[in-house]
Amino acid sequence: MPDANRLQTINNSRVLRSVRLNPKISRIQIAEDLGLDKSTVTKIVQNLLEKGIIKTSGKNALKKGVGRKQISLVVDEDFGVIIGLEIQNIKCSAVVVSLSGKILHSFSEPVSCDVNPGTLPSLILSAVGRAKDFVSAEKLKLLGIGIAVPGIVDPHKGVVVRSAPLSVTEPFNLRETLAEKCGNFICIENDANCCCWGELAFNPESRNRNFIAVLGEFNRGKAPGAGNAGGFAVGLGFAVGERVHYGDHFTAGEFRSFVMKPPKLTQFSFTPEELLSLPQDAGRLETVYGELSRNLAFLVNCFDFTKIIFTGDIPQYRGNLKELLENAVAENRLYDLPKDILIDFSSEGVFSVARGAAGFFAGKLFSVPDVTGFSGDLVGYSLFERIL
Repeated sequence: MPDANRLQTINNSRVLRSVRLNPKISRIQIAEDLGLDKSTVTKIVQNLLEKGIIKTSGKNALKKGVGRKQISLVVDEDFGVIIGLEIQNIKCSAVVVSLSGKILHSFSEPVSCDVNPGTLPSLILSAVGRAKDFVSAEKLKLLGIGIAVPGIVDPHKGVVVRSAPLSVTEPFNLRETLAEKCGNFICIENDANCCCWGELAFNPESRNRNFIAVLGEFNRGKAPGAGNAGGFAVGLGFAVGERVHYGDHFTAGEFRSFVMKPPKLTQFSFTPEELLSLPQDAGRLETVYGELSRNLAFLVNCFDFTKIIFTGDIPQYRGNLKELLENAVAENRLYDLPKDILIDFSSEGVFSVARGAAGFFAGKLFSVPDVTGFSGDLVGYSLFERIL
């Protein structure tokens, strides 16, 4: 049974999340939606207003009838900013975003060293320092940092379990290593999963669908231990019920084509040399996209996903991927029933992963702690309190 203090923290987080998900909601509506006493909601809202996390937004014009109009509440999107990073073995991309996901600053720079557990922390801290320079110059409040890395990641502990591109061959507690030298809250997540979190945090319409985020990046470089998969690297993220699905070993989304045959040199049934011709070779790109589409069609129909969002480099080199996927889904379908599938391409382009990493942190800010108290993640109002 949670104690009174924890229940108060949970209710604070529930109210905060309600305002986040329902812009311009009123105190009365919050109380009705959450089943809380109106006086309890009033106290919580007053506290959040005093801290500047939320603000009033005029009168609630949607209220019908006579009498006083209800005061609308919204999250103050200017309350603070989040830094999002994407770390690869050939480049590092970074963004500074508002709580609404608007990119205020971005940069991408090549990586000049061999990336491994020894060099990874200093590489990240250097990029963080450059992003912090912008935050400081603009006199913004930094709330936290989200970092996206390729490979198998335990996001609860901030541990990179395995990452061929980053030469991580045994569990590496990246968050703990960074925390010793960085005074801000940091969270670590798989790069494709970050694309899911970015959609959930910053694109409200995505919360109404179960979807797949497909991260495709060209010329990522050699991946030690996994052969030369550098021509085209793909990772998948699965969002189900407004949450990212990790699997029992955090390996959900690790992609390898079902038509690939040994030796396992790439993720597709193509040699490294063939993939290295992408994306310039339009004919081969279409063939590879066709194979990717057949793999995705199986997942779409088997799990009844209704949205696929392509991120990374794919939106810039989309070719006829949309048509190929639509045809593959139709051919793979068992029943001839109407299926509303949205195929979309991220408008953030090469910064979609870094923005998604920021979205992962934003998701933590507006989450509700586990009522049992068993979860070790610091989220919701507790996280805001610690930051403040």
